Amino acid sequence: MIKFFGLLSKKKKIQLESLVAVYCNTIDNVISEGFVEIKDFINNNNNLEQNPNLKEDDVNWFRIIIYLGNINSLKSHFEEDEVLQLRNLIIDKFFSNLDEHERIYALENFLQYEGYFIDLINEFGSEIDAMAFAIFEKYNINEFQGTLFKRKNKPNPIFISEMKNLLKHFIWNWEEYLQKNKLQF
Repeated sequence: MIKFFGLLSKKKKIQLESLVAVYCNTIDNVISEGFVEIKDFINNNNNLEQNPNLKEDDVNWFRIIIYLGNINSLKSHFEEDEVLQLRNLIIDKFFSNLDEHERIYALENFLQYEGYFIDLINEFGSEIDAMAFAIFEKYNINEFQGTLFKRKNKPNPIFISEMKNLLKHFIWNWEEYLQKNKLQF
């Protein structure tokens, strides 16, 4: 009974600012290292007629898509007010290296893209699906597909399924993290 109330809990108590620093640094590292695999997957995909020739500097859209997927996944693990606190801290950290003028412009763009991303989630049902379709659209993958899928303006189902499987590795594992840690809101 005492353990139920958390009196003997062995979870480490974490301040939100500490979590957000680790969270953003970890996601940035995963994006930096993982984009190479995503880029190679897209550029060398047998389900595309042509090579999209993504480059290393194409990581910027990918970074935004991954952050939006992760921010949206907060809703599955936290209360609405907690999600809002975490979201705001994450976005502040995401744009912390920009000066004030750049930050305002970047934040406006981010918020517009967040609306687009939410529309994708409503259409496709999950963060992973929305992320895969956002990548398909933002990197103009349709232009490199075979005639049938290009005409339909729909991704090849094999391509999109493989993309979703890859993108699962870019979502923060809250279940594991919250088993070991307790956030202090």
